[in-house]
Amino acid sequence: MTTQIDWQHEIDSAFGSGDDRPVGHYVAAGQRAVRRRRRVALGGALAAAAVVAGVAWGAAPGSGPTRSQAPPVATDPSVTTEDAADGWPADEPPARFFGGGVEVREGAVVHDRRDDLYPGKGTDSAALDVSYGGERWWVAVEWGGDGAASNAVRSDEGLFASFDAFVAEKIRGGGMIYRPEPPENGAGDWLGGLVQWDGRKLTGRRGVEVVRTVQDPVGDGASIGVVLSRNGTTTWMLVTDGGGGASWTEEAGSGWPTFEEWLADQVATVEGDEAPTPVRLDGITVVGALAGVEVLDQQADPDLRAYGTAAAGTRSAVASIEWKDRRWFVLVIDDSVTTVAADKAGGASTLDDFVAFMADRADVGGMR
Repeated sequence: MTTQIDWQHEIDSAFGSGDDRPVGHYVAAGQRAVRRRRRVALGGALAAAAVVAGVAWGAAPGSGPTRSQAPPVATDPSVTTEDAADGWPADEPPARFFGGGVEVREGAVVHDRRDDLYPGKGTDSAALDVSYGGERWWVAVEWGGDGAASNAVRSDEGLFASFDAFVAEKIRGGGMIYRPEPPENGAGDWLGGLVQWDGRKLTGRRGVEVVRTVQDPVGDGASIGVVLSRNGTTTWMLVTDGGGGASWTEEAGSGWPTFEEWLADQVATVEGDEAPTPVRLDGITVVGALAGVEVLDQQADPDLRAYGTAAAGTRSAVASIEWKDRRWFVLVIDDSVTTVAADKAGGASTLDDFVAFMADRADVGGMR
């Protein structure tokens, strides 16, 4: 694979992936359940920019939301309310943007409210823990300039362990309204939206912390391996050709237990070496292909159509293995092997869990 700036990933991250993804080509990132079940509303002239941009503006490091001292309830005159008879759809969350602020449905109770989720960004925002009609919702709203956006989930959907976790995820995302970098900052030239590198100097975007660098891991030409952190998310990156090409992934979705192993795999790809795979298919049976590999459990023909397992004549299987003193999950499709460290498999403990994890990841594409 020729290393290059992964524009396909950037586009997929903004719009979601289609059905024409190459079979077995991606170790995916993201969750289908989140994309399918979250409710998102965008309004005004900034809505299109929010979708196209993909990577939202991040909150300043060390900053965070403020908690309202006395969360407003539906009877508080500072909160606008509206009866369902006046046009509030029955299936909509009981809090939303309206008239320059947050509107709460009549009869709803606000249990908690956080304001100013993105200080310094130039927008207003709030997150509410609110109940109505026997249902509890977690709602985030952001507005400013010519646009507004909201995001809401029911608390019982299981997408977040708590309201705090919901708010933290909203903050990590940097907001729902895109604010481009000033033109002089070269916003279009940031690798992964995070850094620039000219072969000598590494420059981090606002709010990006450079945690670690590895100089010249690729034998031919200037290159750098980098560990980056922004808004609580760790990203691994390899930049090659003096800044002319790069690959990157979020640590949590990398499938690799350590940065060193991920970097070695990326370097091998850039240099044209074929990294050895721990297993292979013997008929429809997963067997070890390297010394020290123990196959613990396996299942033939997993239902992972997005990866091509349903294609005519295709052999496929998933397995759990012991390798390098670690437990791994593998997806094997003919001669293609995807390895995922067990501790990077979304909490999966069984093969069924792993299949569900991979199905969720495949739904939104992912890093190479």
